[in-house]
Amino acid sequence: MMRPVSEKIKRRVAGILDLPSEVMLDHAIINLMGDTEAKITNHKGLVQYSPVLIKASSLQGFIEVIGENLEIASFSSDEIKIVGRINQVMLK
Repeated sequence: MMRPVSEKIKRRVAGILDLPSEVMLDHAIINLMGDTEAKITNHKGLVQYSPVLIKASSLQGFIEVIGENLEIASFSSDEIKIVGRINQVMLK
């Protein structure tokens, strides 16, 4: 039976292959474009959705996007694109 690959080994492989560690470790990546668009990559699912709060799950915890008139512009198994007036992004 194979044991899961440790985070330390994944970091070393990422370094050797010159890859961002986020890719190998499946960390969430949050990109903000001004205060009107956010992209969450490597999410693990949508937890809550309203015009003032969008909450997604990740390996690091919950990602909360807080604002006004928030909408999900696109959604896939690995990326959520949020548009609207973004006031705050928190990792809990």
